[in-house]
Amino acid sequence: MLTCQKCGGQNRRGAKFCSTCGADLSPTRSMSPAEAEKRGSPKSGEGVASSFVRFLTGSKSQPAKPPQPAASATPAAPLSATKPMGTEQPPVSLTPLPPGSVLSHPQDPTRRYAIAKARELEHSIYYDALDLNCPSCQTLFPQMPSYGMCPQCQAPLDVVLIHERLLPPGGLHPADEVEKLVQLSAGHANILPHRDILQYQEHIYTVAEHPGRWGVLVRGRRQRLPDEALAETAQVAQALAYLHSNGFAHSEVGGEVSVESLIVVGGARDAKLADLGACVPLPTGDSHAVRAQINRDITFLGRLLFYLATNKELSRSSIEFAPPALRPFIERAMQNQYATVADMLTAFSLLPSAPAAGRSLKASHGQATHPGQKHARNEDAVITFTYDKEQDGQTVPIGFYLVADGMGGHDAGDLASRTVNQVVTDRIIKIKVLPDLRKSTRKLTQEDVPADILSEAVQKANETLMNHGQKKSSDLGSTVTSALVIGDVATVANVGDSRTYLLRDGRMEQISQDHSLVARLVDAGIVTPEEVRSHPQRNQIYRCLGHQPTVEVDTFPVQLQEGDRLILCSDGLWEMVPDAEVQHIVESARSPQKACDALIEAANQAGGEDNIAVIVVELE
Repeated sequence: MLTCQKCGGQNRRGAKFCSTCGADLSPTRSMSPAEAEKRGSPKSGEGVASSFVRFLTGSKSQPAKPPQPAASATPAAPLSATKPMGTEQPPVSLTPLPPGSVLSHPQDPTRRYAIAKARELEHSIYYDALDLNCPSCQTLFPQMPSYGMCPQCQAPLDVVLIHERLLPPGGLHPADEVEKLVQLSAGHANILPHRDILQYQEHIYTVAEHPGRWGVLVRGRRQRLPDEALAETAQVAQALAYLHSNGFAHSEVGGEVSVESLIVVGGARDAKLADLGACVPLPTGDSHAVRAQINRDITFLGRLLFYLATNKELSRSSIEFAPPALRPFIERAMQNQYATVADMLTAFSLLPSAPAAGRSLKASHGQATHPGQKHARNEDAVITFTYDKEQDGQTVPIGFYLVADGMGGHDAGDLASRTVNQVVTDRIIKIKVLPDLRKSTRKLTQEDVPADILSEAVQKANETLMNHGQKKSSDLGSTVTSALVIGDVATVANVGDSRTYLLRDGRMEQISQDHSLVARLVDAGIVTPEEVRSHPQRNQIYRCLGHQPTVEVDTFPVQLQEGDRLILCSDGLWEMVPDAEVQHIVESARSPQKACDALIEAANQAGGEDNIAVIVVELE
């Protein structure tokens, strides 16, 4: 690493100019920040990701370029224009910025971001990073502070996700265009809200709000079931339709949409565009050019649907590999038979539902809650209920499990958690009662989807807490984690930092996502999961029930199998008992109830600093 003597920024070894301030790092001469030394060092391909990008662009594999000189930390010179679909393109290589590097806006050095870790793809790089402007006291730091916290006020710095790619062939976006794209990003659920788009001579860095745990949409994952493939494609389509209605397309010159600009957050059904820097304005005054640009986006959706459903590239496979139910959508997309993306989405909604598969898993559960060693009042609450539903001549076991944690320090936290339990349960049992999951036609947003049932029920609980708080001038707050199990599929929903884990084959994995400031530092690799338990800001959450008119509910579908265990708990358990010990206790217990009792005891023996709530569900 090279440290800039002018600003203290960290740069790659061999860099000629500082990536932060543009200062000359060599002893002989200096250049402006706009000037750069070309980067190189091609890296090996990323398997499915690289081949999928080639299939989207219609290009064929090319031999790797010979190694280039050591890369600098500054952007490179422009690349030649992308060729039309069906022509060959050489693979593009980027060298990731090392941890500790600082990116600054070329015209505004107060907008600074420190790199924490990188994830390399074939044509681009993602970075988990920190915004170096403290959100609390507005102190600007020259480099990443320890533990991702402001040394002045001890507030955690904001974690961001940065996508680096080559500048689109059209060149730099004008300032007003950048501003519009940033504004547009906040207007759609399937686009990650942007903070910044940093443009250099050759590279573009799109800075977005960090989504927590995330993954690349297509990168060696298993092929989806038809429903999953259709749902993910529809989410991308909805985002593209929104961009079209606002005068932009996501396809670059040559017709490809960069699949590397797509990520998955919040479970397999939550796909988002993470980089609008790849967008181009739709042509004005030329209806044929507009139509051609929209057709490219629709063609991409057809190829994407085929890949998600088959794990194969359409350019190298026969369309016969597509599931019969999805084949007509792919064919029509490839033949430009949809006038708009909205027409394609309408066609999706008319797909008949598949017959329900046999579901034989049975669930048994235990539950327990305790005030802990330091509190007389218990503000945690649990609820469970199970029953069997007759469907298509089969008995389908249904189970609902919920943990709510009335937030410590808020008025009547016990009332808040009980309210969440009551409202969510009433919404599911008395109003929804799990409406028939099979209809003659299916709409992707219909109310009988388990994730939608849970989201709506939790949203209703949020509204109830808000209304009660306003009437009583009190500050009710609660976290919630819940699981709706229908046969062999569980849908997990959460808001806040109460957790749901899946224990399978000797491995315990957290399914839910903590909505805490420290959790984002963990996602970015700034602190370790073990350090969360002792972090001074571990109790600061940025999302809970009862504080905003609407709340975003994360949902996670989980395919279950025999022997699986679900563990739902409040922070009073997981902050006191390490995950490895939780796993050992559950695996050693003779029953789910014995496991819950032992977990309560372990949390109290560790100090019992908070109320404790836990549910253990075993599938057999």
